[in-house]
Amino acid sequence: MKRTVPLLIAAICGTVLIITAFIPATVSWGETAAVWFDVLAAIAFVLGGGNLLKVHLKKVSDRGPGWAYSAITVLTFLATLTVGLLKWGVPPASDQEFYGYTFAHLAIDELPEELDYEVSVSLPSEYSEREIPASVRSQLEYQFGEDGSINELHFSGWITPGQLNDLSNLYDSLEWKCAIEQLGEAAAIPSEFAGKVAYFADHASLSAYGMLEPSLASDLKSISASAPWTRAIEELAERTSRTETFQLEQLPKGIAIPDDFSSALKIEGDTLTVTGPLTPDMKAVLQDQFPRIRPSNEEEVESFLAELESRDGPIDENDRNLVRGLLESSWQTDQLVAVLNDAGKRPAVPKSYCELLQERQAGETMLLRTVPAAEEDVQLNDEQVAAIQEAVSNPEQDLTELGAELVGLGPWIPAQEAALQSFLSRVPTLAEQKRLIATAMTSPERKLTPEQASFLLGDFAASHRWNEEVYDVFLATHRVKYPWSGGYLQNGSPFWWSYEYAFRPLTATMFALLAFYVASAAFRAFRAKNFEAFLLLATAFIILLGRTPAGVALTAGLPDELAMLKVENITVFIMSVINTAGNRAIMIGIALGIVSTSLKILLGVDRSYLGTGEG
Repeated sequence: MKRTVPLLIAAICGTVLIITAFIPATVSWGETAAVWFDVLAAIAFVLGGGNLLKVHLKKVSDRGPGWAYSAITVLTFLATLTVGLLKWGVPPASDQEFYGYTFAHLAIDELPEELDYEVSVSLPSEYSEREIPASVRSQLEYQFGEDGSINELHFSGWITPGQLNDLSNLYDSLEWKCAIEQLGEAAAIPSEFAGKVAYFADHASLSAYGMLEPSLASDLKSISASAPWTRAIEELAERTSRTETFQLEQLPKGIAIPDDFSSALKIEGDTLTVTGPLTPDMKAVLQDQFPRIRPSNEEEVESFLAELESRDGPIDENDRNLVRGLLESSWQTDQLVAVLNDAGKRPAVPKSYCELLQERQAGETMLLRTVPAAEEDVQLNDEQVAAIQEAVSNPEQDLTELGAELVGLGPWIPAQEAALQSFLSRVPTLAEQKRLIATAMTSPERKLTPEQASFLLGDFAASHRWNEEVYDVFLATHRVKYPWSGGYLQNGSPFWWSYEYAFRPLTATMFALLAFYVASAAFRAFRAKNFEAFLLLATAFIILLGRTPAGVALTAGLPDELAMLKVENITVFIMSVINTAGNRAIMIGIALGIVSTSLKILLGVDRSYLGTGEG
């Protein structure tokens, strides 16, 4: 039996994989077989490791020949296994972490009744045939009527946009999409909590984004007085109220904390105090503390050139034109005005799926997904344009506050405010512009003087150091959710160290020694005893000669008409044409051998992989 079972496993898996390669409808069989293969392979690795320990520990115990090498093998195996499994010194995987979030355990069955949402629907029974998407499977339940139709959707917790999209895409009918639309409206998180609190059913946790302020915690508690709900909120409030202080080396000039983050971020002197985790939004605000470029006039361009030229090194006319072009190629006021006017165009308003369903039920055959906007487009007036031009030309004015001035001069809608902030966020900083100029002026023939390099790159170096400091604070305040999620091969980990500084040097040593054996064997084999041996010797000589500078120099004087006779070109021809043809023949033979051996294994003719059966 112990030889029959492996034979059956090999035969069944092999047959399934062959079938799935030729019949598309059976592809899922191959995926299932691959999963079972991975399970068996994992078991085989465990058995292999156990067998390795058994064999070598016995040799060490018996003091058999070479027992010292066995001891080294066992020790290195255990060390590699330890640093690979425990992942000491491995940072968490960034793509699996929830930066800015703090979690408190709250199972779905512990959610208060106030977060149970029910939507009355009327859907035929066939809408329950497909499996509920995994993202909402633990939160959504169908309630069926006596005729088997779905008459109610029951959802626990707040539904997220991703969950809503997964559910909406389950069926393509208007009836289904309308029902899910109603569910999304009923189970949507209240606006006062949106972006600040969330419930993750997959993690059975209530979470807070950033600091959970006391007023927000009080509002959450007012939803329900259940013990688990109150405990989770208090746990979040306690975890996000932890304060950490950081000494900063160099603060940017005029650093400012927006009012939205003033309760979580405080700067006193060179000390930054952070309450709760630093969110990505806070990190972006802290890093964005350096002035951005504005359109340059002729006077500013000449002043910059004069400053650059005074830095211990005159610049020629080509450099002046280069710098002038880079300074004048920044954005213009007309571009900003065009962006704001474009944002003021009212987009068509999409209809809800329930509205479309009502239209279809009313007999409408041509359903339009959108309707024109009821409001007129908003375009900047002359006073607003003049205010923008004046603000852009005034280096002392903060352009991010420009919207507050424009709203008092004429119509101004939220879409234009968002477009303004988006436009300004994409504008390079002065430090980045000066770095670009330094890169453009540097060439093999032209080097910047130390003073010029300091002038052009000093601001960028300072902004880089500041960004690194903020990022270190961001990581230090992060509440790690999956401490073991990082890859064991990440730089700096013990496993990486053992591979980089132990395994690779040993491998290089082994191959270095092997090179001498190969050279010795080649010397004995490359003897022109017959025609075939002569071909082998001549080919090897040409290949070796073509790989060396001396061989290339021997035929460097040949004219272009005889370029094919150059040693390096002959080498390429042999490797790409003759060698490829030989490799193909060998690969065809290997493929035929694999097929024949596989058939023997599948049919049970060849059982050598099962062992001899002795012992």
